[in-house]
Parts: sequence; structure tokens; C-alpha cells
Amino acid sequence: MYKVTDLINHYNQLVFFALRRYESDNYAKMREYFASIFIKDISEHIDINSNLKIIDVGGSRGEFSKFLGENFNCDVINLEPFEQDHVWETVHAEAHNMPFETDSFDLVLFRGVMEHIEPKKQQISLKEIYRVMKKDGLGYLVIPPWFNPHAGHGLKPFHIFPFKVAKFLRNIFFNKKVRYNSLEEVSLYKITFRKMKKMIEQAGFQIVDMKDTHLRFHFMCRVPFLREFLIPAVAFIVKK
Repeated sequence: MYKVTDLINHYNQLVFFALRRYESDNYAKMREYFASIFIKDISEHIDINSNLKIIDVGGSRGEFSKFLGENFNCDVINLEPFEQDHVWETVHAEAHNMPFETDSFDLVLFRGVMEHIEPKKQQISLKEIYRVMKKDGLGYLVIPPWFNPHAGHGLKPFHIFPFKVAKFLRNIFFNKKVRYNSLEEVSLYKITFRKMKKMIEQAGFQIVDMKDTHLRFHFMCRVPFLREFLIPAVAFIVKK
């Protein structure tokens, strides 16, 4: 449980990164901060410092993997389909077709990726994560539930409206204008709490815990309906 002082400090960090994450090296610091939150959450279920083999699926430049690899006794691979200025060992592949043997990893991270995968590949991606995970291995699967204002990326908080309406409202109220003409153009797809939970179960996983990664009101993850609106990002901790 978070103490009140811990929550206040956490919220101060969220506000800071929301306003200044693109200044100086703040974006990298933001990723490191959320890595520390991940460590806190996953350590309730597994010792991250016990020579684990870990893969971060869709890990972008690899800052998250770098933080883990440099601070803990674990073997970490970053998986990312796009060429970038990577800061850690990276394998270029997509979540639905990973070039690894079955039962390869103790821990699979899949953070903020599902909403960028086209619907026909979403369930396949979860089955592929299940395949590469070792027996009794864990997964840390994070999504922003679609009906929360945080989930809309460049269209938030208007993304729940039809695209043309959302674009119109966003361009009126924000300086940074939306230039694209559909959600598909920027690979953003609706993924709800209910849908993600159902797909996780269909893939064969057991859900062992759920965490509110932002507001830290973990109990809300177990309140049907309200969790679709009030949780900015939920981490499903799953077991094979």
C-alpha cells in the first residue's frame, strides 16, 4: 500500500512528466520512473533480481530494458519492429511473430502496445506471448482502457467521439494540431478493460493481480464498469 506522502510524491511526478516530458532528458527519466513502479508491482510476485530472462515486447528504444539490465541481475531483450536509436540490445520483430523458442522467458513485458496492434493480430499476439513464456512464468500486460480520458494519445480526451468530431474538438482546444485522418493511420485501436481481460483468459493465462499503474487505486481494477472510465492504465499480471 502507498502511504499518503508516497502518493503525493507520485502525483507530483505524474504532473511533472505530463508537462515537461519532452524537455531535456525528461522522457528517459519518465520511462525510468515507470520502470521503478513496475519493479514495485512485479516484486510482489517474483524476484526481479534472480537471474531472470526477460523480454520487453514493443519496448521502443529500449530505455526500460536498459534500466532493468543495468540495475538488476537479469538478462533482458528489447523487442521492437521499428528501427530507432536503440539504447539496448534489440530484436526487430512484431508481437504476433516473435523469433524465439517456446518457453524462453521468465517474464514478458507488454506495456502500452496492444492499443497499437490491429484487432486481427491482438489475440494472436497474446497467444505468442503465452508461447514464449516459460511454464509458471509471468507477464506484465498494460493497456489504457479506452473510455478513460488518458487513452486517446493525440486525440485525448475526445477520442471516444467519432473521429471527425474528436479531431475537430482537439484542434480547437489544443495548440498541437491533429494532422492525420483516421485512427488507423496512426495505429490506434480501441481496447477496453473488458476486452483485454477476455483476450488474456482466452490466451490461456491466469490473472494473478491487477494494478492501477497511474493513480495507484488498485481496488478500482476489481470494480466492473467504473474501471473502464476511472483507471488511466491497468497492468494485468498474468501467469502461464
